[in-house]
Amino acid sequence: MGGSTIKLQKMLNIVAAKGIPTPLMTAGGYAQELALQVASDTMSDLIAERFNWKWNRRIAAPFYTNSYQQDYPQLGLVNMGWLEQCWVVDINDTSMPKPRGQAICRRDLPALGQFIGSGPGGVDYQSLSWDYNKNLQFGVWPGRGVVYSPLVTAQVVQNPIMSMIDANRNLLIVNSFGTTGSTAPQARATAPEGTTVIDGTMTWVVVGPDSQGFRVGPLPGPIGPVYQFTPIYQMLAKNFAALDETLDPIPDDYASTFLGGLEYQCKGASANPNDKKEFREDYPLWLNDLAKARKQGDREADAYGMLPATSPVENIWGTLRNPQDPSQPY
Repeated sequence: MGGSTIKLQKMLNIVAAKGIPTPLMTAGGYAQELALQVASDTMSDLIAERFNWKWNRRIAAPFYTNSYQQDYPQLGLVNMGWLEQCWVVDINDTSMPKPRGQAICRRDLPALGQFIGSGPGGVDYQSLSWDYNKNLQFGVWPGRGVVYSPLVTAQVVQNPIMSMIDANRNLLIVNSFGTTGSTAPQARATAPEGTTVIDGTMTWVVVGPDSQGFRVGPLPGPIGPVYQFTPIYQMLAKNFAALDETLDPIPDDYASTFLGGLEYQCKGASANPNDKKEFREDYPLWLNDLAKARKQGDREADAYGMLPATSPVENIWGTLRNPQDPSQPY
């Protein structure tokens, strides 16, 4: 992942060599569990800085917009902490280069009931948010003999919603295009994520309710254009499960930052009141170390401009273009 070669055990050994008690030096049956928790807390501190660390950045699998479908459950996406940015491409446009824009990543987007017209920059869809699959909107099985057509094609046709909930409450998304069969697809109860279900000449796949998916805004139109969304995100903080794990995704050149935090967390986990007192007094020094680490990773000029979260002028007409009048003179 991050290319780390340093294992957690080595970090704990260094802390102990400095005369700082580690959980592994504590008598009792849960010393290793406490050591792993201390390391996970240190990792959480580092990731929770809400800085877009390049070493913690991941690119999600691209997905394509479909007719009147706003929510796109994903298969196996479980480690997304927050959205960093997202690129949007009019995938079927034959011009070179293809129309491309950057979506605004938001915490939440409302569920929309109607199509809303084009936006600026040649790319209509400007907003993206994420949620757990169980919180997204799902369609219904469209019936027998219904065709689901590919989205990357010169001749886009209207498709039904490409997600559904089967009779056993499994969450299904289209896995391959084709024509539906005679009965609604159904996986066995509590089928594991990744289970495929045949439906005529097409297939569906089970996605986990606690996996993550996306919502776009505004609502896609009936026959395109089809947009390819490529979300880029920061991962959740890693929980250590073994002492022989490396510090991934933290690269070796940030290991000293992790080590400093581990020292403070070991003091905080100590049963010695003096160690706990030092932790409370010295913890601000760890926060200062994190600020220095942010500066180390923030040396280049940023290409992004400033965009207001909401319009500075009240928009009483919605998002559609309207004629000029005294309340909307431009």
